[in-house]
Amino acid sequence: MASRGEATREKILQATQDLILANGFSATSIDKVLENTGLTKGAFFYHFKNKEALTRAVIERYSRREQLQLDAVLDRARGMTRDPLQQLLVGVGLLIEGMEAEIRAAGRMNPGCLYGSYAYELPVVDEDAMQAMRDTVVHWRETIRDQLERVSERYVPRVEVDLDALADNLLAVVEGGLILGRLMDDAGQTLAHLKLYRNHLELLFAPAEQGDRA
Repeated sequence: MASRGEATREKILQATQDLILANGFSATSIDKVLENTGLTKGAFFYHFKNKEALTRAVIERYSRREQLQLDAVLDRARGMTRDPLQQLLVGVGLLIEGMEAEIRAAGRMNPGCLYGSYAYELPVVDEDAMQAMRDTVVHWRETIRDQLERVSERYVPRVEVDLDALADNLLAVVEGGLILGRLMDDAGQTLAHLKLYRNHLELLFAPAEQGDRA
């Protein structure tokens, strides 16, 4: 069970993340965080000495969760099948399943990605926070790239493909879908594009005779 101090810190971090996703980094002030949490300035500054420290903590927390989520999804998929292509397809399916659960619970898709919110305001994000985001992007790339390498060893791609770009494409699909979903007020955008990415993988690595029949 979390201590009272840990619970307060978590409350601040979650409120800050929600505000940044809704309003952007620059519009998220300490006063706004206090207003949303009902905490005093003394309670806030006990945990964070300034907004920069808060920003760094929010990003590090978000990055850690993103990395753990991807690892958990692929670990679960690998427990379901030994086939590397099916593992990847199942993994994407589990991402879709998780997002569908979020939509059902909240009635709408998360308003965006924290990284997207920061990416448009890079001059005001310190280098430590930037490095945490880069590390997560690299983790996603390397994790998916390693899986794609195993897939390509068993299934020859039907066309020449850059596995690094294909790995990055998964994150691009998620980020782009969140942006489209927010612009179009359509919770299904990310889901639709993840399903297209999964279809692309199936067609790209399908045996020639199977792809020809399709």
